[in-house]
Amino acid sequence: MGIIHKLDDHLTNMIAAGEVVERPMGVIKELVENAIDAKATRIEVVLVEGGMNMISVIDNGIGMDPNDATQAFERHSTSKIAETNDLWSISTLGFRGEALPSIASVSKVVCLTNNGENATRVEIQYGKLISVTPYASPLGTMITVEGLFLKTPARLKHMKSVPYETAIIVDLLDKFALCYPHIAFICTADSKTLLQSTGRGDLTEVMFRKYKSDIAKAAVPFERKNYDFKLSGALVLPHFHRASRNDMIIFMNQRLIKSFRLQKAIQQGYRDYLPDDRFPIVVLNVEVDFQLVDVNVHPSKWEIRLSKQQQCELFIQETIQEVLKEHMHAATIRQQPKSAPVMEQSGLFDSNEKETISREIKTEESVLTSFLPINQGLENNPRIESIPFTYESKDISDSVGYVQETPIIEKVAKKGMGLQIPPMRVLAQLHQKYILAQNEDGLFILDQHAAMERVRYEMFQDLMIAQSVGKQPLLVPIVIQGYRKAAIQKEEVISLFSTLDIEVELLGEEQFVIRELPLWMKEIDPQAAIEDLFQRFEDGGWRDEKSLRKHTLASLACHSSIRFNRVLSVDEMQRIVDDLSNCNQPFHCPHGRPTLISFDAQRLAKEFDR
Repeated sequence: MGIIHKLDDHLTNMIAAGEVVERPMGVIKELVENAIDAKATRIEVVLVEGGMNMISVIDNGIGMDPNDATQAFERHSTSKIAETNDLWSISTLGFRGEALPSIASVSKVVCLTNNGENATRVEIQYGKLISVTPYASPLGTMITVEGLFLKTPARLKHMKSVPYETAIIVDLLDKFALCYPHIAFICTADSKTLLQSTGRGDLTEVMFRKYKSDIAKAAVPFERKNYDFKLSGALVLPHFHRASRNDMIIFMNQRLIKSFRLQKAIQQGYRDYLPDDRFPIVVLNVEVDFQLVDVNVHPSKWEIRLSKQQQCELFIQETIQEVLKEHMHAATIRQQPKSAPVMEQSGLFDSNEKETISREIKTEESVLTSFLPINQGLENNPRIESIPFTYESKDISDSVGYVQETPIIEKVAKKGMGLQIPPMRVLAQLHQKYILAQNEDGLFILDQHAAMERVRYEMFQDLMIAQSVGKQPLLVPIVIQGYRKAAIQKEEVISLFSTLDIEVELLGEEQFVIRELPLWMKEIDPQAAIEDLFQRFEDGGWRDEKSLRKHTLASLACHSSIRFNRVLSVDEMQRIVDDLSNCNQPFHCPHGRPTLISFDAQRLAKEFDR
């Protein structure tokens, strides 16, 4: 008896805080949403040490009177709902209703608020009300949070570095600014302004501030509606795309949400314009009857449950296809000038590092396929991509070296480390996408892009392990901009890139410049490959040397491989098949997609009743 008992309010608040307040970003999300609900037109966020020391959110909204300012920090207190029916038709950015008391239970909170008639100061320390006093303050509300998680060390130990926490906060505010272009957002971290939007209501201007000129120019504002849904926002033409879903930004009734199904619908709208492993840049607001949306699925309010989900997905897909069809045009080719290689050579890795990479090659299971470029006879084919290809093999012992009798892939094969596929003879090309080949075991179908990716990937692996690797200066430096997280974490980015002999400099606050590259990168489009790496860093794709190497090789392999819809001669296809046969792991590309499938002879005979 007496085993079950009721928890006190403070402990209940701390449990709720564990669900609502996972990190400083969660605090800011809740406070900013409250400021938006309070009809603010200017919201300023001030951070000290990534929010772990201090967070301050200041707005010019309608403010609160003394009673409301106190009541707001009590459990189950809200201005967002009044009766049961309100739960099923929430028109604000609430509700789970636990945010302010949860935040106050794990920190020191001071609230200054002025509703135009009364100005009040409320102080709460780790769930305990300290004081409520009149206090002069401007119209609106300022909530300051200090000492977050000091009394909950289990949560504090999961926090990452100050630059990381700062970067994800700025990313969140960037997304709010895209959905609310009529609100001015300012973010200051350790006395440095990291974000500032004007609040003029111009979505294109906000996109320019986040993505810079080229992407902003390719953004197409749109608006469509049917009986159930209204869609609005901006689509970036597929000349620009990303390596992750992070820039598919979705709002439901102007509430920032995460929805894999709606992101998948966006991808389907772009499916004729992007490869499967690339993702578009989209800002999408879906407006729907509030009664069709359940926002109480998760305490942090990232997830929603939507009635007529399939209808919404189909409408999104059709809308994107229509908008792209109306505005699609040929992409401008960004040609990278060829640079003369420098004569002096320098080792990319020491002997221990070379041994480490060799071991990774031996044990790697998730493999990436690519192929040494294409030979003569295709120069006038309009389907050929802008990156030049020659089907010549390079001698890795000569970093500037040229044609050689033995392909580099055969060098890889001689290591005797990898899996094997049997020799095959090419029959034909199917739909300009797949290679059909045969041997005595049956019929094989190869994905020409994935197969070439695997070959290219292993070629770049060998080049990175080569005894002598040099650098080449670029006549026109590569300029990378629009990656705010990377700029905030510039020391980490510069250090990690230096492990690949890629020297990165920071220009201004959000521009990086690269003036020379290793010679083993000279055959690819370096601008696209480097931008991929920056994008993957911002999305958390790599944070150490090992993951950076893998992403670098995968990116180089992808950008130097043939795509679908490219006509190949029988000789070219045979070379791809032969090189794939010599790969250490020929069955999957670097991104995990299969390179080939087979139909054995016995199965074929059975299908034909033989």
